[in-house]
Amino acid sequence: MIMLTQCLSKIMSLLMVSLLISCQQKCLNSSLSNVSLTMPSTSVILGEISDDPTEVFENFQPLADYLTEQLNGDKKKTGKVEVAPDMETMANWLKSGKVELYFDSPYPAFLVSQASGSRVILIRWKGGVSSYKSVIITLRNKGIKQINDLQGKTIAFEENFSTSGYMLPYNYLKEQGLILREKKSASQSFSEDKTTYIFSNNDNNSLQWVVSGRVDAMAMGSVDFQQLPEETRQQFIIIGETKSVPRHLAIISPTLSENKVTRLKKILLQMNQTDSGKIILEQFEQTTKFSKLPDNKTDIFQEIRPLINSNSNDDW
Repeated sequence: MIMLTQCLSKIMSLLMVSLLISCQQKCLNSSLSNVSLTMPSTSVILGEISDDPTEVFENFQPLADYLTEQLNGDKKKTGKVEVAPDMETMANWLKSGKVELYFDSPYPAFLVSQASGSRVILIRWKGGVSSYKSVIITLRNKGIKQINDLQGKTIAFEENFSTSGYMLPYNYLKEQGLILREKKSASQSFSEDKTTYIFSNNDNNSLQWVVSGRVDAMAMGSVDFQQLPEETRQQFIIIGETKSVPRHLAIISPTLSENKVTRLKKILLQMNQTDSGKIILEQFEQTTKFSKLPDNKTDIFQEIRPLINSNSNDDW
């Protein structure tokens, strides 16, 4: 009887050990499952500011996928694209890591990077050029031959966050001695010593406004002007040009590790060296390549920083 009791005791002990091991294994599996669900995404997330998400996805998704594939060495992995309605939202997304890479011209890039703590890592050769400037144009038969002739006239700018369509030409005109005032309604009137400006939202509107006589001149990027049909360009004359600034900049989120930043920079810099990379770049708004920042430039915004501060500190 004693022997039977001891035997049963041993069997019960073995069963308890088995149950404990099984329970621990299930807990471990459950824990691993939860970890896999909360691990950081390996996708590269690109961001753009636009009111046309469809066009953005068409232009940006191939690049997001390419960077993600190259980063992970896995063609099955895809990237992400986030479309923000404004610069404030983009700055918040970069700051939080919802967006990892953002591309824009110097003026909005400066504003977004300052607000988000992001930094510039590369120069983007959008449209095949590394830098560009603004030109002030008017109709050839308008009788306006030089910048001073715009005193008492009206000029069209593109948008209030455009580098070539506002920030550069605005400061250029100020440097030429013109006193600028924004005309916010048709009923507003200014003295003849003032030059008024209005925003058109895009170059096509500005061109139409000059032709129709609504404005006397307009500002636009030098690259965009050269891309106009020859017949259209011949109708206009350039009466002023600004200094050149980088065409586009690549901004990186402060949430990324230095290892990931280094790897992304390497991938971007090498894209123009392969056929597959060139195809993706062409799809990405006709980008030719990415290049490093100048070695002697510790501040890529050095040239435009005083201009931006001048814009924000104007006494109206």
